Amino acid sequence: MSGIVTVSMEIELGWGVHDIGAFERLSADGETERNMLSELLTTLDRTRIPITFDAVGHLLLPDCSGDHDSPHENGWFRVDPGTDYRTDGLFYAPEMVAEIRSRSVDHELCTHTFSHVLLDQVSEETCRWELDQVETVHRRTVGQPPQSLVPPRHRLPAYDLLSEYGIEVVRPAMDSRSTTRRGRFTELFAGPLPRSELRRHNGIVETTCTTYPSLTAPALPSGQGVSHPVFRYIPRSIRKRSHLRKLKRATRAAAADGGHLHLWCHLFDLCNPHQSAVVDAYFDWLAAFRDQNDLTIAPMEELPAYV
Repeated sequence: MSGIVTVSMEIELGWGVHDIGAFERLSADGETERNMLSELLTTLDRTRIPITFDAVGHLLLPDCSGDHDSPHENGWFRVDPGTDYRTDGLFYAPEMVAEIRSRSVDHELCTHTFSHVLLDQVSEETCRWELDQVETVHRRTVGQPPQSLVPPRHRLPAYDLLSEYGIEVVRPAMDSRSTTRRGRFTELFAGPLPRSELRRHNGIVETTCTTYPSLTAPALPSGQGVSHPVFRYIPRSIRKRSHLRKLKRATRAAAADGGHLHLWCHLFDLCNPHQSAVVDAYFDWLAAFRDQNDLTIAPMEELPAYV
């Protein structure tokens, strides 16, 4: 079997932080994230690389009243402004999904639940409500329900429930954290990236990933934030070169032994010139490497064929 690279990117905007209040990671109105998505899609068109976009279902709505008759705990939807995508771009983004689907490369639109709920911390009734809403908005937007699920913060529900809703592929996290500070620093800065697994478990295909974003660099600023203090003494140019080398090394390793590599990040992680420059350079390199080697680039929905 040829090596396989899968790239998934979480599009969640305000829903990704609404329960923890970390809105400083995002731009004020979502415009920066929209511009970044357009630039990314242009890069993916040029390189002919298909990826999985895992979108929070509420973002597919053009508008809503803000009143959701749901079994969630009281206050879960308190940040929902009850307006539309022109007024509150952090909570509605149907035009972002439309742009993804309009491009020449056939990207996958995966689900990231309807409201970024932690699926292992809510009742089965709440999980079903979330999946029902997702199925409805995906049928209306994409024409069919999603086949893949990326669980918010890696929190998965029971697999038999997912099978009921036609979910065939999930992205669980592998615990790759070093037990020492020095080991953690080396893991995040220099790598190597741990190898992903592609396997079938209880009827569902699993494609494992790191607990931290791996397509973008942990040593660089994420979105509108700043670098972690432990990395700031290292020149930014060195941090960028180090991460690009790490991505290339992991890709070569997957191609050499027919392995699997799953890279992921949030869209907002990319939203500064340092992260986007590294990712653009990697995609250009990846396209050339794919064309010259035994390597497949496959979105999550295509992975069952390779298990």
